[in-house]
Amino acid sequence: MFGPGVSFNDEIYPPLLRCEAPDVDAVEWAARHRPAIDGLLLTHGAVVLRDFGVADADAFEAVASSLVTTLYGDYGDLPHEKDADRVYKSTPYPAQQSILFHHESSHMPQWPSRQFFCCIQPSSKGGATPIVDGRKVWEALPDELRGRFETLGIRYVRNFIPGLDVGWEQMFGTGDRDEVEERCSAQGVECEWLPDGVLRTVQNAPAVVQHPRTGEQVFFNQLFLHHTACLEPSVREVMRSLFGDDETAYPRSASFGDGSPIDDDTVDLLRSLYDSLAQRFPWQRGDVAIIDNMLVSHGRDPFEGERKIIVAMGDMVSRAALT
Repeated sequence: MFGPGVSFNDEIYPPLLRCEAPDVDAVEWAARHRPAIDGLLLTHGAVVLRDFGVADADAFEAVASSLVTTLYGDYGDLPHEKDADRVYKSTPYPAQQSILFHHESSHMPQWPSRQFFCCIQPSSKGGATPIVDGRKVWEALPDELRGRFETLGIRYVRNFIPGLDVGWEQMFGTGDRDEVEERCSAQGVECEWLPDGVLRTVQNAPAVVQHPRTGEQVFFNQLFLHHTACLEPSVREVMRSLFGDDETAYPRSASFGDGSPIDDDTVDLLRSLYDSLAQRFPWQRGDVAIIDNMLVSHGRDPFEGERKIIVAMGDMVSRAALT
């Protein structure tokens, strides 16, 4: 199925494709087997390539490019890897904390259908990239919650406060306020300049979508990265001391699409559900993990020691094209 010199194991998760021959050209092999890899992703949501000799950003970009039509180079939420226009560093976040589950850019008007991760340096302890299938989340939600999320969606409010979140200049790749306003307007995002020069954006997005290839319903959002209940308790207290009880003044917040609150108990229930469904694999140097960003969410476990995972994404999907 995947040619001589490459073994396939789907008895583990994610399924593993391992190169066992020294003469396999990773880029040529990936391009030739792209349809089969796409098929694995539609079934499993993720797959790992191991021992294909992917040792740096250039090799990673070449392999990722062979598996999508277009890699995306204008993502403002992640810093670029040095000298790589379409490869990013992973989220700069304290090593002792988890990055909670999310589908990349699912709150935005467009998002990547494919996301790639490459392990340059595995951590000495921890640091896994846990994965959760959004189809299973949707199936497991209580009926009342499914109805509310499906009907109302989620409203995301973001304040680009220097020192507390990425600046709006980095996010939008420009220092021109008029350009920012034009781009927000074109994407159906409300934007407002606060008196201190902070940009506030407000946008409603579905909490559940239908996958364009499989037709399945998927719980697809960034609730955990925006809801204030997901902040560390000490950080939430600091936010409260700075901004009072108005959570829309926090760097990030989320509610139902009609503005009604998503209570902390609901968020706790969802986090417990995700934790129960999460699957992990140990990173090895040179691993390339590929995910269908619409089918599965990902996070990051706390870790010790040096860890370097680089990221690429491609074949963007527009929300407008789905509706």
